[in-house]
Amino acid sequence: MAADMSLPLRAKPKNKTVSPSILIQALKGQKCNRIPFWYMRQAGRYLPEYNEIRKGRTFLDMSTNADIAYEITIQPHRRFQNDGLILFADILTPLHACGVPLYFEEKRGPVLERTISKEEDLHILESFSPAEQCPYIGETLTRLTAYASGQSERPAVLGFAGAPFTMASYLIEGGTSKKFEKIRSIMFGQPELFKKLCDRLVDMTVDYLRYQFKSGAEAVQLFDSWAGILSAEQYDEFAGRYTEEIIRRLKAEFDHPIILFVGGGHHLLPEMVRQNPDVISLDWRVRIEDVEKIPSRIAIQGNLDPLYLYGGKDRVIRETEAVLNRFASRPGYVFNLGHGIHPASPLENVEAMIQTIRNYR
Repeated sequence: MAADMSLPLRAKPKNKTVSPSILIQALKGQKCNRIPFWYMRQAGRYLPEYNEIRKGRTFLDMSTNADIAYEITIQPHRRFQNDGLILFADILTPLHACGVPLYFEEKRGPVLERTISKEEDLHILESFSPAEQCPYIGETLTRLTAYASGQSERPAVLGFAGAPFTMASYLIEGGTSKKFEKIRSIMFGQPELFKKLCDRLVDMTVDYLRYQFKSGAEAVQLFDSWAGILSAEQYDEFAGRYTEEIIRRLKAEFDHPIILFVGGGHHLLPEMVRQNPDVISLDWRVRIEDVEKIPSRIAIQGNLDPLYLYGGKDRVIRETEAVLNRFASRPGYVFNLGHGIHPASPLENVEAMIQTIRNYR
């Protein structure tokens, strides 16, 4: 399906008071009449309409074009009526906007052509003005707000950013890593350099998410995709303190939910609670007894293992019901996957999962 280029780029929602969407109600800890849902990477390669747009285009071609990013973002809602529209972009968008040269390689992911290994390298992060350097983010969110306002059951518009530890890992490692040796060597061998880098990333992330909120995002998710490699003590020192600062500064300005997701962070729930997010997004490895210790003031989101979607339809239904049975009675619960959906997930299984959520009482 080709991107719809006929819609006005800067369409604005009508000036009227609207009640919060069911997703925002749940993210704010309220009990809802049904379980709202969205899932990470919901706009992506498991959808044939996404693959049609993707032909002949790079990821950056798509994510930096507001028309295309808008079209891709609403594709899963058109098909499944998900309760959230999460902005189609990448966590490295601010770095690309700052001029850090990077590209996306098939089956490898992002590759950064400039990395940080000494203090002189920090100059690549000296200035960031999202309205000037990545206006397509604001334009996409503005259009999504207009789209959401026109739906009979309004979905929430979600933004996101990478948390400082994960962003630092890309800047130091030059891409994804299996052992994270370079970032560990700087964490432990050059702690002052690591702190200066993360302090800059905190400022960048606050500016970026502030811009998203002002452009129409009703909630945002902080992705700390790689912080699960850390012990609890390391997380507090090298990741959590910076995430906490971002959340504190944003909460001083906005009354919008902030979701925290730590990839592989099932052992870090007490530390995540201390960062004071509004919502904790759970991976599939978390123990139910640990979840029960999360204060009721914090909503939860998750946590189906995305690989269950490779199973048979009966297995998908059974495992989806198991997740719902564990968490649905808690006020402030949103169904999600424990990580991003895999590109080869069969559509019929995604449909079975969603129908199970909708039928659950």
